[in-house]
Amino acid sequence: MIEKFERSFALAAACWKVLLLDKEMLLFPIMSTLALIAVFGGGGLFVYSSPELLGHFQALFQETPPDRNPVFWALMFALSFIGYFIMIFFNAGLLTCALIRFAGGDPTVMDGLSSSVRKLPQIFLWALVTATVGWILNMLESRLKGLGRFFIGLLGTGWAVATYFVVPILVVDGVGPVTAIRRSVAAVRKTWGEALVTHVGIGLLNLVPAVIALPLIFFGTRMYFDDPMTGSALIATGVVLLLLGALVITTLSAILRAGLYIYAVEGEMPLHFDSRLVRSAFD
Repeated sequence: MIEKFERSFALAAACWKVLLLDKEMLLFPIMSTLALIAVFGGGGLFVYSSPELLGHFQALFQETPPDRNPVFWALMFALSFIGYFIMIFFNAGLLTCALIRFAGGDPTVMDGLSSSVRKLPQIFLWALVTATVGWILNMLESRLKGLGRFFIGLLGTGWAVATYFVVPILVVDGVGPVTAIRRSVAAVRKTWGEALVTHVGIGLLNLVPAVIALPLIFFGTRMYFDDPMTGSALIATGVVLLLLGALVITTLSAILRAGLYIYAVEGEMPLHFDSRLVRSAFD
């Protein structure tokens, strides 16, 4: 397991080299975040500006508990679907750019966006499936306790692992969700868990900016009342570091997923990746 994590960090370094060649790939997580803020923020302002709608929402969330009301779950499903659709749309664009780079091309942001637009039906269906599965798991988890809730958590983890390669498969093959899930499961079996370990390994890189950012935020909070300017500067710096770290790690994760997909599904060596490193990941 330790060797797998060491290999995942080495693969992260390879992904970093790819990112340096196409820094514009960082724009996709930014666009995704801005789109989420625009859609949900705009929706929130619309509800807030309508006294009638605002009254309905307040009455819904003031119920005890609100998750016993079917309207609550219908609303959660709609919000979940919209969120997944936006994230999958831009993630598909990012993966397209990574796949083009691995094939020896020089991708642009428009290449990624154009590919996502062409795959809108597949993205729509996959967002619908993802939202439905998440909705069911959340609904069951809200009604279970103890081991039942733990079991639902395991199901959620298994679903995430089984569908690890679904989006790149949708991007490349343009197939439906059922076929994409079946092919993703086959690819995950071939990787012998490497997809999960490398995903967790790259996620651990978030600790690097956190180690710097969290003390800055802590000390900034402590200093704020005595020295508001310095405290605010420290807090702002810490928050920016956390956001930049999340931005880079999200992009590296997508690049890694594209690279593993190429080798696991297409049987080809991703350009810019060490062949011995990638092959050892599938031993």
